[in-house]
Amino acid sequence: MKQISLGIPMLGAVAGTLLSLALPSKRGHIICGAVWTGLSVLHAWQYRKKLEQDIKRNGGFFDMTLFPQSKLDFLVRAVDVASYIPGRTRLYTRALVGNEALAKQVKDELSGAAGMKSVLVNTTTGSILLEYDPEVLRTNPDLARMENYIKTHVKKR
Repeated sequence: MKQISLGIPMLGAVAGTLLSLALPSKRGHIICGAVWTGLSVLHAWQYRKKLEQDIKRNGGFFDMTLFPQSKLDFLVRAVDVASYIPGRTRLYTRALVGNEALAKQVKDELSGAAGMKSVLVNTTTGSILLEYDPEVLRTNPDLARMENYIKTHVKKR
């Protein structure tokens, strides 16, 4: 099947679906919703090979979702990524400010990871500085996923 651009028709179907909510008759809403659904299915069918490749490349459907897969994954998603250079990452979280118990827990959890050279936690600023060997760290799938998340969520300056 030749790939055709569905952006404008899908946008029209979405607009029609939303605008038809204001009409007294729900027939227009149902028709626009059905068109939107049909175009969405057609769009997914056109890009099915790319979707399959993306799912395989990322290790499966659940690895692509927003749900944390491990304790480390959960920790990383709860912080702001201030800077990332392979082997050196700085994270911030307000939860660490003045919280020595949490700082110890974070340090203990991260220090035990393979390839981790140092973990510096500052409870005054709420920062975590990670220094690690990227090649060793990436041999662990959980840590590789964590680094990938960090890499894609670093704050732009």
